Amino acid sequence: MEIILSKDASKSISVLQCCHISTNTDGFLIGHKRGNMYFVEKILPSPKGFFPSSKEYYAMRQTLDDKILGFYSFHTTESKIKKILAPFAYGKIFLRLDQDSRNQWVIKPFAIEHDKDFFLVPVALQSTR
Repeated sequence: MEIILSKDASKSISVLQCCHISTNTDGFLIGHKRGNMYFVEKILPSPKGFFPSSKEYYAMRQTLDDKILGFYSFHTTESKIKKILAPFAYGKIFLRLDQDSRNQWVIKPFAIEHDKDFFLVPVALQSTR
């Protein structure tokens, strides 16, 4: 499994990284899937914690013609991860964006999987910068 970030998605993430990111910066990854490859075409900011309710998530998914591939989060907390480890997110992807010890941004890509419980599995990431 591999995630490919388009030039536009990469630039959008870079812009957010340059800004003073608050702990509330979450969003959706929009694009399409072919086989085991996820093509992220753009990102869409969301309210804190991705969405207020499952009803609103499903409404947004329908509005976007089911093109939500997954989620991204800056300064990820365990409560944010727990929210997406659920049936609706099975098979989706997650980009965790955190700062390392040198204050450099690091993108950690994952797939959301299930085997008795839901969990994150590291996957490959490629950018078309």
